[in-house]
Amino acid sequence: MNEKTTEQTSSALRPPFSSRPIPPPSTAANSSNPTARELVHQNGHIDPNQGHALASGQPVLDSVTTIPLTPEDSLPTISGRNNEAYLANDDPRQFLKHDLDLSRLNRIHGHLWMAGRPMRARPLHRYRMLGMEVLGTQQMDLHLLKYSNKLLVKPLPEWMLSYDFWREHICQPGDADSNNNVKREEGWLWKSAAGFLVSYVWLITTPLDLKIAHECTLLPSFITWHWWKDFVRDFMHHVDINTLHQVNKRYQFGDLRLGRINSTYRIRYAHTHFVRGYLYGYNRYVIFFQRNFSWILIVFVFFSLVLSAMQVGSGLKELEDNYAFLRASYVFVVFSMISVVAVLAFVTIVFIGIFLFNMVKAIAHAASEPKKRTKAAEQKQEAGKNV
Repeated sequence: MNEKTTEQTSSALRPPFSSRPIPPPSTAANSSNPTARELVHQNGHIDPNQGHALASGQPVLDSVTTIPLTPEDSLPTISGRNNEAYLANDDPRQFLKHDLDLSRLNRIHGHLWMAGRPMRARPLHRYRMLGMEVLGTQQMDLHLLKYSNKLLVKPLPEWMLSYDFWREHICQPGDADSNNNVKREEGWLWKSAAGFLVSYVWLITTPLDLKIAHECTLLPSFITWHWWKDFVRDFMHHVDINTLHQVNKRYQFGDLRLGRINSTYRIRYAHTHFVRGYLYGYNRYVIFFQRNFSWILIVFVFFSLVLSAMQVGSGLKELEDNYAFLRASYVFVVFSMISVVAVLAFVTIVFIGIFLFNMVKAIAHAASEPKKRTKAAEQKQEAGKNV
């Protein structure tokens, strides 16, 4: 395998697969789109909306998910961080730097062994057998993270399968930079994108996996089983999926536990992420306390059973004069009372702390954001005057 694998260098990066049209020409796809003559023959008339679509050259389809997209059309409308937005088609390179960013996981790569094993991800049908529900996400650093019975999966876009798009945007030099104090070497976009394709080689290994992926809208609609098998065979001639030395180091692991990654971030970066962790998924305090403190109720149930047994034992003749038993009962009763008070105090402090943190953040954001927008508007007006 190593002999067949094409070595990639930062000075001469190439797409990790051969050139093929995206979407591929398909008579089946065209036959599913009725023409004006067919509509007249079937219905006797043409609906005004359908007639407008036909006149403009747009396909008439029952579902938008079946529309084959070009790589450029598969880009999102807008992209950007925080409140700064731009049209993705106007700056594909900047979009890729945001979309393929794995720096947050790479920061804690040395601790990822606590969140998952260094092995490939399971095929999709195995996750379904385990009762996992697949949820779509557009954030690369959430791809293949799992919590409870949920698995986050980033859909595979058309542009990721386009040879020309790779050559024009991903394989170009000049992507070395630093983000959040993380230095990124030349070619990191290629490694991240290639690793993402490796993850789909893991996920889709049988026709059943492909069917599940289409049901979850994870793949472009034109991908068939024969197309996918040819693509994987071609891809494995360029990227070694066993050594994984050509892809981002995040893909040395398959699926990862989101809860443990959250804990790692809260401990490793306590000064900035103690409250929100890696991914803050709570929008109500009730859910937060249910997920994080429900185990306390189980502990108190055992406490109540032990206290009830001690109460019964103290009434028995065999134990009513037993000094050791009475002493142990006394200590456990006092310990239980102190534990209840301590737990209630801790929960109260946590609630107040999170409430104050969110309130301060909301007030600060509400005060700073209008100023930023006003300043940006003034700069834009000033630039317009100078033109």
